[in-house]
Amino acid sequence: MDEARKLLLETRVKDLSSVSSSTLVQLLDTSTVGQALQILAENRILSAPVIAPGDDGLAAGVKWPAQLPNSDIMGFVCVNDILTSFLQCYAREFGDAACGTNPFNGHGGSPFGRHRTASDAAEGGAFNGGSMLTCMRQLEAMGQRFARQQLRHLTCKGCDGDFLHSRHAGEATLLELVMYGFLDPKRRGMHEGEQQSHVVHRVAFFDNSGRVTSVVSQSDICRFLAAHVDRLGDLAEATVSELGWDCKPVVSCTPETPALEAMRLMVSEGVSSLAVVAAQSAGEAAPGADTAAAAERHGGGRLLGNFSASEMRTMTSEHFGALSLPIGEFLALENETDYVAVNRERLLSEEGLVGSPAHDFICNRLRRVRPHAPGEEVGQRLVVATGKSTFAEVVELLVKHCIHRVYVVDEREVPVGIVTCTDILRKVVEVATAAAAPSPSTSPAAAAAAAAAHRQEWHQRNHGSPRGGQEQQC
Repeated sequence: MDEARKLLLETRVKDLSSVSSSTLVQLLDTSTVGQALQILAENRILSAPVIAPGDDGLAAGVKWPAQLPNSDIMGFVCVNDILTSFLQCYAREFGDAACGTNPFNGHGGSPFGRHRTASDAAEGGAFNGGSMLTCMRQLEAMGQRFARQQLRHLTCKGCDGDFLHSRHAGEATLLELVMYGFLDPKRRGMHEGEQQSHVVHRVAFFDNSGRVTSVVSQSDICRFLAAHVDRLGDLAEATVSELGWDCKPVVSCTPETPALEAMRLMVSEGVSSLAVVAAQSAGEAAPGADTAAAAERHGGGRLLGNFSASEMRTMTSEHFGALSLPIGEFLALENETDYVAVNRERLLSEEGLVGSPAHDFICNRLRRVRPHAPGEEVGQRLVVATGKSTFAEVVELLVKHCIHRVYVVDEREVPVGIVTCTDILRKVVEVATAAAAPSPSTSPAAAAAAAAAHRQEWHQRNHGSPRGGQEQQC
């Protein structure tokens, strides 16, 4: 594993091709949510740095690219920030009557007390037993008002990104950037006291004038690793099973779950995506396995789709009403197809049908006509891995398909794990730091103290103020 360590230590941040990128989308904090969503959708990106014009700045609305004198870097805004702020507005406006329970009560628990199931959605109607049309009208009306808000007034923003001074950070090693930039970022955000993720997915570099010069993402690091996979040693050939990635919990929902509730579930569980899975029937349990145990392990049936911010990168303010739709129909609508697979799934569990010749016919028929790739029912083409896939193969899938996660499925296409860009970075750092074994005379406490001191020194060296005066607010 010494090769992997050498690769990360010999590579400087300035050597990454993305650092010299000249195309950079930036937003003003005076931009409205509607304008920001439109710019993000047009450029098919999930996030952008937000800047505030200086006292002499007369610009209004949105600027792309924004190159203003005396501007102040405020943070990042991403689609997840906007959607989470929208959820909070919805909870404040309609409260328990519309949501069943307030998902933002500060306790961090599931907004439903348990995961939403297909039967819950079927029996409960649109959130509070009302019609889907009523909910759609509520969302559309609130969405129009929400879209007129300025980015500076969002309740959730600036959490998923870090900022480093380009002069110092450019000389840093790739190992330092991954460890302290992405996986252990300094607490920074648009406003004092704002929470930030323990892990961030993008890091922006700024110069002495406070101008953002480039943005490096986790995907950029994965792209670099894919290009140098031959230098990762044994790690490149390690399988998903050997790395323990085929038994990771996968938070899931069924196609009948309303999209708005799926969003609330992502927030409450602290995840960036949900696996959309078919409701599991007794006949779908693994051979010889207890049905309850199998359901607990897998959380549902075969993989039908993925619901995440990545799937909503083209979302605009006109889409808020569609959040009342079941997630299967919402994804199909976004991908311009029709969702009909749910009817086939119900046929498989119809009372009196299981075990009959008709049931065998349906199963055989499904095997002949079913989509050849997970996700096609909802217009997606999901990229999946198995327990036998290697680390190098998973990285290649992430890079080749420009995606942020790969689901690990078993032989029945049931998701049993998930691998994200963050998992890739963590594993590489784990291998690289393990390759530098401490001397026998160094105690674990001394090694930890040395690592903490190095982390603190790196942050102090690389987090200069974008304005050259005040330290940026947390």
